[in-house]
Amino acid sequence: MTDLNTPLAILGGMTAQTFIDEYWQKKPLLIRGGLVDFAVPLEADELAGMAMEEEIESRIVIENGLRPWEMRQGPFTEDTFATLPEKEWTLLVQAVDHWVPEVQTLKERFEFLPSWRLDDVMVSYATEGGSVGPHYDQYDVFLVQVSGKRRWQVLSPDEYQDSAIPNIKLHILDNFPVNSEMDWEVEAGDILYLPPNFAHNGRSLDDECMTYSIGFRAPSMQDVLTGVRDKLCEADNVKDRFAAPETANRQHSAHISKDDIQYLQTQLARLINQPDLLAEWLGETMSESKYPEYLVPLNHEELNEAFSSATQGQTFIRPGDARICYYVQQNTENKGKISVFCNGEHLLVDAELTSFVEAVCHQVEFDFSGLDLKQNTDLEPLVRFLIRQQGLIELVAPEE
Repeated sequence: MTDLNTPLAILGGMTAQTFIDEYWQKKPLLIRGGLVDFAVPLEADELAGMAMEEEIESRIVIENGLRPWEMRQGPFTEDTFATLPEKEWTLLVQAVDHWVPEVQTLKERFEFLPSWRLDDVMVSYATEGGSVGPHYDQYDVFLVQVSGKRRWQVLSPDEYQDSAIPNIKLHILDNFPVNSEMDWEVEAGDILYLPPNFAHNGRSLDDECMTYSIGFRAPSMQDVLTGVRDKLCEADNVKDRFAAPETANRQHSAHISKDDIQYLQTQLARLINQPDLLAEWLGETMSESKYPEYLVPLNHEELNEAFSSATQGQTFIRPGDARICYYVQQNTENKGKISVFCNGEHLLVDAELTSFVEAVCHQVEFDFSGLDLKQNTDLEPLVRFLIRQQGLIELVAPEE
């Protein structure tokens, strides 16, 4: 079990329990010097190089470009960067943790919160004056200042009007009164936590400004309803119908009574009251890869080959884009089982393997040659499942 009462360097010596009780989803927190023992893995030109790759999501925001708050989508070319203005632009590269292991390691420092809610790490580089404009995010975010300096101005949800500048691609607030109590200059090592819907305006103070944004997944309740509906409808019961009993409160044959609505609410609540089914949807959704098109499960032949390599002692790693979590089943028929989720799929296994799953989630490198697969009949299917879903991949030495 995670210890929430140990002081954490990433929280400036605060315990996770104090942070959760006093700040998480409640109010901002500026952590001075929270980032320690972190060697910056990317220079600005390397980040620009990533933004030239076809498979990497990137964009550039120029405050005074061809039009106000011009946004360009990557991939870019060398000419793109050669023709940018000298000041007031920002490069943003999404999901850098998928490609750079050191960034994934940084993200894992925030696992005092649910790891399955962590989304990805966006890295931004800004020249002096660079900004993406005042805006708000609908999810929690830690803004880690890795190099250079930035000024952050923050407003609570009741301090601004949600109206945006018209005729631009970005949702930039057209009003942003300054709150002097949430107006900070940050430097390398500082971290700013913001709950959902707190508006913020960040502006680079030099040409060295790099900020890592560690965001959390927060599907809308409309998406939740749609997803749960689809999950409920996978098993169709044609006999389960709207069949409200007749009521004495009906005023006319054309009248829909409040008793009819109460019946409908009761039946919908009955359908929703399936914790294991809800967990199945939540686990599959929150473990789904950000870019599933680049993460195709192994076929039967590939799986057998990889599993053989694992049992023979080849090194396997948990890649930065692997998303793994588990849920303890509540239904009597599945008592003593856990659902293990990996990159959008799940497998039901013996709950005795919980510690093995937790070890996979906390370690990065694995040697399975000494693993006794006979200790539990579900262990081999579990290892195969994690390999098939590419939650575990073989570490192959690069060719000369």
